[in-house]
Amino acid sequence: MSNIPFTPYDFFAYLSSGGLLVAAVDVVFGRQWLLQDKVSVVAGVFLLLLAYTAGHLAAHFSALVLEQGLVRRVLGNPSAVLLGEARRSWVVRLFPGYYRPLPAETRARVKDRATSEGAPEMSDALFLHVYAAVTREKDAQERLDQFRNLYGFSRNVAFAFFVSAVILLVGDAWGSAGAGYGWATGSALLGIGMLYRYLKFYRQFTFELFLRYAGTAREDSPTRSL
Repeated sequence: MSNIPFTPYDFFAYLSSGGLLVAAVDVVFGRQWLLQDKVSVVAGVFLLLLAYTAGHLAAHFSALVLEQGLVRRVLGNPSAVLLGEARRSWVVRLFPGYYRPLPAETRARVKDRATSEGAPEMSDALFLHVYAAVTREKDAQERLDQFRNLYGFSRNVAFAFFVSAVILLVGDAWGSAGAGYGWATGSALLGIGMLYRYLKFYRQFTFELFLRYAGTAREDSPTRSL
């Protein structure tokens, strides 16, 4: 077993989002932390730990704001969407790909199996039942972990871009050594792009789960296309 306490997810999901926040603060306050010709070992370790810690904070607040707030309260969980629960039309127009339900036959197979196993009908409770059933298989767990890592990375980075945009705007308004509205706008647009990626992978995670539960997932399934 490896003694290294970090995984690739630590780099992609935490260091990347935390690095964006550190970079935004660096630009606003003109500290030149990241633009020095030479960075000492001590300074490099400090910046790495700072970015890693900021990344964990970004993950925490992105889960609260984007997952618990936007998805659960406004858009609806992917499990409910895939099972065909209707949403308000204006939301559907903004996120059309997110609102494609499972095929009717697959939904029927999911519900038939769930009924035979005495599973609850509510989408959240059904999701937990389906997840417990499917992840008994190691290959299914590994496949789902891929999507979990992808949507976690996208969610954290989207949130970091949004917060960076706010930092850049505030810095410009305060007359700090900011980069101006252009960089803030660019950061916000990148945040929107990563938000759509987050929704794609979050939906795909649940899509794969229900396909396996219905017994219709194959190795050449379209879910393999990312």
